[in-house]
Amino acid sequence: MNSREQPHGSFGDWLRQHRRALDLTQAELARQEGCSAITLRKLEAEERRPSKQTAERLAEALQVPPDDRADFLRFARGDPFAAPEDSKAPNKTDEQPTPRHNLKLQLTSFIGRENEIDEVRHLLATARLVTLTGAGGSGKSRLALQVAAGLLDAAAFPDGVWLVELAPLADPALVPQVVATTFGLKEQAGQPLMDMLLHHLRARRLLLVLDNCEHLIQACAELAEVLLRASASLTVIVTSREALSIPGETTFPVPTLSSPDTRGAKSVEALTQYDAVLLFVERAQAALMGFNLTSANASAVARICQQLDGIPLAIELAAARTRVLGVDELAARLKDRFQLLTSGSRTALPRHQTLRALIDWSYDLLSEPERRLLRRLAVFAGGWTLPAAESVCTGRELESSEVLALLAQLVNKSLVTTERKPDAEVRYWLLETIRQYAAEKLEASGDGFQVNQQHAAFYLALADSGYAITSSSGPEPEWYDQVRSEYDNLRAALIWTQSAVGRAELALQLVKRLSMFWWRRGTFSEARLWFEGALAVAGPENDPPAQAEIHRMLGLYDAQLGDYVAGQAHLERSWALLRDQQDHTRSAYALRMLGWMARERGDAATARLHLEESVKFFRDFGDKEHLADGLITLGEVAVMLKDAAWATTLIEEGLALWRELDDPDGIGWSLNHLGHVAQLRGEYARARRLHEESLSLFRGLDAQYYGLAWAHQGLGEAALGQGDAALAATDFREALTLSRDAGYRAGMAWCLAGLAGVAFLDEDPERAARLWGGAEALRQSIGAREAPASHATRERLMAAAREQLGETAFAEVWSKGQAMTMEDAIALAIKDE
Repeated sequence: MNSREQPHGSFGDWLRQHRRALDLTQAELARQEGCSAITLRKLEAEERRPSKQTAERLAEALQVPPDDRADFLRFARGDPFAAPEDSKAPNKTDEQPTPRHNLKLQLTSFIGRENEIDEVRHLLATARLVTLTGAGGSGKSRLALQVAAGLLDAAAFPDGVWLVELAPLADPALVPQVVATTFGLKEQAGQPLMDMLLHHLRARRLLLVLDNCEHLIQACAELAEVLLRASASLTVIVTSREALSIPGETTFPVPTLSSPDTRGAKSVEALTQYDAVLLFVERAQAALMGFNLTSANASAVARICQQLDGIPLAIELAAARTRVLGVDELAARLKDRFQLLTSGSRTALPRHQTLRALIDWSYDLLSEPERRLLRRLAVFAGGWTLPAAESVCTGRELESSEVLALLAQLVNKSLVTTERKPDAEVRYWLLETIRQYAAEKLEASGDGFQVNQQHAAFYLALADSGYAITSSSGPEPEWYDQVRSEYDNLRAALIWTQSAVGRAELALQLVKRLSMFWWRRGTFSEARLWFEGALAVAGPENDPPAQAEIHRMLGLYDAQLGDYVAGQAHLERSWALLRDQQDHTRSAYALRMLGWMARERGDAATARLHLEESVKFFRDFGDKEHLADGLITLGEVAVMLKDAAWATTLIEEGLALWRELDDPDGIGWSLNHLGHVAQLRGEYARARRLHEESLSLFRGLDAQYYGLAWAHQGLGEAALGQGDAALAATDFREALTLSRDAGYRAGMAWCLAGLAGVAFLDEDPERAARLWGGAEALRQSIGAREAPASHATRERLMAAAREQLGETAFAEVWSKGQAMTMEDAIALAIKDE
């Protein structure tokens, strides 16, 4: 760095070249240097100068020799005469002529896509025709231009890089004319223009970019094939929403920009790793002076990028709106994105000036059958399979046999995306922006009711089919997997059936069928909303047995959520409906549930009365499943009454029946309740073994099964009885998390009481007393019973705490605990986790 005769090069160019020479992306170098990717991008674009500290870190990361670093720092800070030798221009005698091209200077920076650029360049090394495909606005043209610009001085293209812009052209017959004009060729008398074009290209080694071919696809395909056959040294890049489908073509699907998952908080630094965020921030800075990505707006920016599917054009249109809207308001208004995202660049193509115009362009290029299918696919949520499309989208001028071919065309035209997983059906889906557009078209077509009804019926049948092959005790694990994979579609069907235009009978049957799914996963609050919605749209005469089942499940959900009064009312309504229908078996089952509810409320006498009556009925009728369920529920009543011998007899009989039925759920609950009996007897080691066995069975059913909370709580109680504070704390905290996630308030109260015992064992009696007070306040506020089998342990530890603190001090701290909110009590319970 000692030649200072004249300035050479720019620091941004030097930085970019040396970064690439070290095979580093902007994000990777930014991480090494300790700055953000946005800062590094601005340095390379000459939009900012590095600080002295940043320049020093860059010198280290880019391996600048120590002897050259003083000059490097001056160069980085703005002295062009201090440029490194390898950034200087060659002598005049060494200069090469500038490659010929017609690429326009881009007025905005190019964000990200480094991997895509490298992949396309790699393809061009072996393929003579590469077609960039993708949805409208996904950045195909800009990527092609960026690749082309990077090849201006490539030895492979000594005759230059040439761009043919076909977007404004409407007449396919003029495609050869536009290409010829690009090379300055003019028609001459007696010499066809096509012959002139072929003669011009035959011996030349150049790169030809045919941009925006989708509306002229046949003409472009024919021309590209002729040119490639005539010139062995010609290379072509095509951008189109569908492939040309000619020999020798390699397609490269251009993905949308990487966008953050909006679940969970994301730091500013984490968000700068996503190209969609970088694009939004830069374009917003151009629209609004002083805009920056901050911790205050990071969540809204992430939502904007995610809602717009990472579509570059949509993100640019949204960023332009920051002139008049804050990012939170902008994110909220994207539900009406087609009205919001208008007024793009005045000099852009008309279809690039609004989001609606962009998708209108793609839609108008479709055949009527393709449009019809695209509209109807909007009813799907979270994707669909081919059988689903063949069932849901047919009727009214569309046959099932036509769906596959039409769906393939929509995939080819980048309007439908595919997802392939090993050993699974191909899954199809729409970008949310396209789905919303298609939904508007479906509504306007008049087909919406029929298609939504067919969608709801299909997914109800899917849920029914899973039940048809299961055991008498409930669905097999495969059914839960199937429901989980199609839950977005099932939820969409629930929404429609419960709407003003939906079908009440479908609403009732759908929630009835999904009841076990919600119960097993412990999603009680959501389930209650769907059940109440189904009852609201159904008249009293509509399917009384289904309504009885819904009231029964609502009773269970209300109890789990701590609303025992409402739960009791629902169970009584269920029992009354079934008695009116003379349905003795289900009526006995409803009576058993009333016994279960009484048990949960701590009313052992009423629980025993109802349960013994229902058990007798099921024993007389030989109904093993309901008999087993009734026996273990009655066994828990015996635990409440501290009758270990009777509890053992009841639960072991129930366990034998569940083993005979080969039902892991029933076996798990039987073992769990036997663990309570062992606790009652003070056999804590045996209790832990039983609870661990039940935990293993529950884990095999579902990772979110609410029984996991019971098993962990039982393990915590047994460890507390043994005096093992650390082990008890681990299990109680896990049970508390699971109960809290499910909204299971009785379980939360029990876990808080257990963690109070842990605090006492950890020699913190004041904290223990406060937690006991908070736990008891929560339990009494919902009217729940005490924890099944830990009464003796709790009383022993509380007595010891009273003795240590003194009765007056204990009562004062207890009172403070009772005044805590549930969230405050939980925070206190886990404060040193």
